[in-house]
Amino acid sequence: MPFDTALSGIRAASNDLSVTGNNIANASTTGFKGSRVEFGDVYATSVLGSGSNAIGSGVQVQDVSQRFVQGNVTFTDQALDMAINGNGFFVLNNGGEILYSRAGSFGLNQEGFIVNNTDERLQGFSADDDGNIGGISGDIQIETSNLSPRRTTSVSSVLNIDASEPVLQTVGRRFETEGNEVGVTRAGRINATTTEQFGGVFTLPLANDFNTTDISFELQLSAASGNNGTVNINLGTADGVPAQVNSFNDLRTLASVINAQIFSPTAPGQTPVDVVANAVDLGGGNYRIDFQALVEGEPSQIGIDFQSGNADQIGLNVGALPPGVPGVPAVSNGYPAQAIDITDPDGLTRTFNTPAGASAAATAASLNRVQGVSATAVTEATLSNFNSLAGDMQVILNGSLLASDNLSEMAVEINSLTNSSLPGVSAVLDPTGTSLTITSAGGEDITIAIASVNDGDNLTVTGDPEAGSQVIEADFNNDGVTAGNSNATTEQIVVGGSLEVTLDENYEISNPNPVIGLFQPLGDSSDPLNPIFERVTLNEFDPNDQATYNHATSLTLFDSLGNSHIMTQFFVKQSFDPDDVLSQRNHWEMFVQVDGQDVGDPDTSLPPPDNTLPTQNGYDLFFNEDGSLNELLTPEMLVSNWTPVDADGNLTQAAGPQNVLAGGAVPIPDPPSSSNFAISFDGTTQFGSEFSVNDVDQNGFTTGRLSGLNIDRDGIIFARFTNGESQVLGQVALADFRNQEGLQPAGNSRWVENFESGPPNIAAANTGALGTIQSSALEESNVDLSAELVKLIIAQRNYQANAKTIETANAVTQTIINLR
Repeated sequence: MPFDTALSGIRAASNDLSVTGNNIANASTTGFKGSRVEFGDVYATSVLGSGSNAIGSGVQVQDVSQRFVQGNVTFTDQALDMAINGNGFFVLNNGGEILYSRAGSFGLNQEGFIVNNTDERLQGFSADDDGNIGGISGDIQIETSNLSPRRTTSVSSVLNIDASEPVLQTVGRRFETEGNEVGVTRAGRINATTTEQFGGVFTLPLANDFNTTDISFELQLSAASGNNGTVNINLGTADGVPAQVNSFNDLRTLASVINAQIFSPTAPGQTPVDVVANAVDLGGGNYRIDFQALVEGEPSQIGIDFQSGNADQIGLNVGALPPGVPGVPAVSNGYPAQAIDITDPDGLTRTFNTPAGASAAATAASLNRVQGVSATAVTEATLSNFNSLAGDMQVILNGSLLASDNLSEMAVEINSLTNSSLPGVSAVLDPTGTSLTITSAGGEDITIAIASVNDGDNLTVTGDPEAGSQVIEADFNNDGVTAGNSNATTEQIVVGGSLEVTLDENYEISNPNPVIGLFQPLGDSSDPLNPIFERVTLNEFDPNDQATYNHATSLTLFDSLGNSHIMTQFFVKQSFDPDDVLSQRNHWEMFVQVDGQDVGDPDTSLPPPDNTLPTQNGYDLFFNEDGSLNELLTPEMLVSNWTPVDADGNLTQAAGPQNVLAGGAVPIPDPPSSSNFAISFDGTTQFGSEFSVNDVDQNGFTTGRLSGLNIDRDGIIFARFTNGESQVLGQVALADFRNQEGLQPAGNSRWVENFESGPPNIAAANTGALGTIQSSALEESNVDLSAELVKLIIAQRNYQANAKTIETANAVTQTIINLR
């Protein structure tokens, strides 16, 4: 019947209109895939077939097929928007139901999971803390909280160390002065006195008639300083001066005339002597002429002899004169003048002289001006038995009056003056509080005196313990009696210092004619068996002295709390001696400091507390002749004694070190439990070019906040943090099917698998037949709107045409009905 045929056509056209309308409706739906209606004709058949003249029975819808061709890709400003270039579907989890979609509009929910607009979670492969991606898929979660800090456990440096650098260190010899005067306590006067001979008392005017009788005498001087001898003094006409002038009734004139003859002797063969006549007015018309030697501190003698009979008119009656008082030297360190010979590498010998009484500081300063020689000085003295009867005794240290009246307070006071009135002087009180050790770091003599109003107050001073001690005691009355102390005239005690002398390489020192004082007999300094001298490394590495290392570089590392610290590496070229089996070619030593502090393990052989302190540890670097790193000789490098501190030197409470003796080793365990880290120099070279840092890296970082996300073409999700770090969080999974058209639509641009599609093949993007990921982009609907509008017109005409068939069939049928 034509009616059935036409109705099938109308139904087919209606379906075509529906599909086309759906395509047009979803022309702007992200990830939408257009469909098309596929038709087939209908024939009525029997068991025996339809025959050769069969007439069709209309049309039927065979399939509504989906077109999974690529849609256009548009770019957005959302980091989690994704489009697939090529095959594949995003895998979504809807409470356990797995769906597939090409719509890549994703964001984060409140739990940090990547979800689409219907809160279905995107599936992918998660990554561990080191960025390694696993093979098990699951919900992708972005951790939006602060990134936890990671301590540094590995440092990698790729450098070029300049092979043309010179060796900065040399080998010299060093000795300490141990002469028998070093550290000896010397007691005596603060100020030197001069020899004096007092005259007798006389009055003016003189009774003598100088026109007829002379007053004459002989002045004698016996002194070690020279100018010894005798001078004849003649007062009267013999001096060629008119009598009216020589009446000498003026005391100063009398002394002046005597001094003129002392300094300019008139007798043949006589020379001036170092004596002066002093006029002394005793008051009450009494006078005296005293004679005083000009040289201080010399125990000389002044004698008066052969005086004329009337010399007693000026108080010079030899028999009635008081004994002379010899001069007393000021106390000194007791060092005698010494001479030592210094020979340079060319064999030139120079003699170095030290004056008597020179301090160790002065001698060191003079030695430091000699080529090839350097010296330091130090002086130590110990105070004990501080006995103050009334608690008011004060100590005078190096001329400074201390206010303290006990040793404990004195230690504090001395240390407070070390940068002012007592430069370089420090004090340490012993644990028992009974003795105080004073040190002059520059080697100046240490002088000790006391001030007290109580006779008997005393103090014991010790320099070198083997040299004995001296007691200084108060004599307030200045009567020479100090409650039984045998050293009653002691005004101060002096202790001299010692030297540490260093000779540059190939310099020699000796004292062929030793006068033992500051220096002991030195012997042959070139003799390696001479026990006085020790071999020392000169210009030894000092991180504060750039002249002691060849190269340096720094980088930032982090403790377990994320605090940043500066690690500095210093490189020192080592010497090579072909005659020394222990030396190696192309050898460097690297020193490490963190925040300016040493990080070597403690030296347990030292006494406490030094056996717990960090040491200056060196690490060996060896290179081959082609400049490459000699990995066979270069050992593994572990920093195992770094204690993190802040800028003020306070502990940060971060994880501390694990020394090698406590089990610290490489590789560093994961997770780490200490501040230890390893250093690698793989790829480092030693070429004859400038020092350069080609690459440097470390695996630690401080805490940071999430600042952005990036997704690459492989679907790997990178998180960027405010601390400059980036971290792999995971990788987007894609699914592919053998028969994509067999997928069952589930709405919202989603599909589910079924029997016709086959099982999914889930893998990472850009692997196998799967496409790549374009981030910050979306795939548009693949509907061609122009084509769909044309299809719409065609479907409309088909509908109208089939309706016309019904109209025509109805007219024919009506004609038959109208037959009579």
